[in-house]
This record gives sequence, C-alpha cells and structure tokens, in this order.
Amino acid sequence: MQMVKIQIPDSDECAKAFSALIRRGRVDCYRDNVFIIPEPGLQFLQDLGISYVELGRGGLDYAQKALRDSSAAPVQ
Repeated sequence: MQMVKIQIPDSDECAKAFSALIRRGRVDCYRDNVFIIPEPGLQFLQDLGISYVELGRGGLDYAQKALRDSSAAPVQ
C-alpha cells in the first residue's frame, strides 16, 4: 500500500481532516500538522474540500521509518 506524507496548514481543516481520517484507517500524526496516510485518503480529503501539501510518498516501510526517525515531543 502506498503511504503519503502530507501537511494540512489550516488548524481548523486539520482537526476536521484528522477526525474523519481516523475513522477510515491508519493515520500517523507528527508535529506541525503533518500526517502519513494511505493514498486513498487523499481522495477523501479532496471530497471534503480540505487543502493539503504533499510532502512525500512511499510504502508501509516509509511510514514506519518516519515514525522511528521522528523525535519525541518536548516535555514541558
């Protein structure tokens, strides 16, 4: 399955997209409104009218590598 790394710049659209996407499958979340989702999720976002920026593509190992390489959120 092809995974796509996207960023949703608008905070309101980001919340709407996240709540809709998590009901439909795997969603990996990162800081700065960045997500890795399955490729069919792009069409779903387009149907909802949510704008996004595509940052990269790869297989399932692409998503797993991004998760391993991401740093933990700072503790406050």
